[in-house]
Amino acid sequence: MREARYRQPYRWTRSNTLVAVLVGGLLLSLPWFQLNIEPSVPLGLYHLHAVQAPLTYGMLVILPVPVSVERWHVRSTPLLKPVAAVGGDVVCVDHGTLYIGMEPYGQVHTEADGTPLPHMTGCLRVREGEVFVASKESRSLDSRYFGPVRVEDLTAWATPVITWR
Repeated sequence: MREARYRQPYRWTRSNTLVAVLVGGLLLSLPWFQLNIEPSVPLGLYHLHAVQAPLTYGMLVILPVPVSVERWHVRSTPLLKPVAAVGGDVVCVDHGTLYIGMEPYGQVHTEADGTPLPHMTGCLRVREGEVFVASKESRSLDSRYFGPVRVEDLTAWATPVITWR
């Protein structure tokens, strides 16, 4: 009969921590990965890809922070937002709520921290070569505050590697 051998449980060491930090830092420093800490899309690590047409609904895109909203977001951290409307789609604000088609996307705030926010009013048709980025999450800083984005101004599109919330 064979004796069962006792195995010591695996222990996490300082060396493991150092290697994990180095590998994590390397991944985050690569230009084709981005860590998202904004709540408008799931928190996590995203793999970035070159922007190619056609862009579709729900596709996550990276864009530089528009000048009109720099006051509310750090310029050095680009925005990660879902595409909610493409060329030809109609987007409206009615009674303080954003609608894309007939679907409500939440409230359009008119101020933040006591400061007036630029925001959309009425309706607009997204032009060809533009996208309207918006999230249904409360307080998402998106196209309802800075308008449609030209596709050529998008930096990348993103797919989640690992996410959490």
